[in-house]
Amino acid sequence: EIFLDRVPRTASNFIDLCNTGFYNGIHFHRVIPDFMNQFGCPHAKDPRSSAAGTGGPPDGKFKNLTTGAEESRTKGGNIKDEHTSKDSNLAGTLSMANTGTPNTGGSQLFINVADNKMLDW
Repeated sequence: EIFLDRVPRTASNFIDLCNTGFYNGIHFHRVIPDFMNQFGCPHAKDPRSSAAGTGGPPDGKFKNLTTGAEESRTKGGNIKDEHTSKDSNLAGTLSMANTGTPNTGGSQLFINVADNKMLDW
């Protein structure tokens, strides 16, 4: 389930990237047992790439499917943070990855394979 009502910018970005084929052929580039599995880096189309995990989508525009507003991906395909929903990083949830710096999420996501509440907002 994608929470378009709770995180409209993040969900709209993900849906746009899916609809445009951005994720086609991308491999999981970071798998940590009992923690998480991460994907979404375009460099990971080559599963042996040393750059896997360092990339994002191209800069550009996409439509916020909740508000209808035009949103932007800038500075390496990053979107603005969206801390409106206080959903926890529980096992089985999907979360936007970032560098730890504000506004650095773009295309990389991770699936929590354990309860990772220490990663919450």
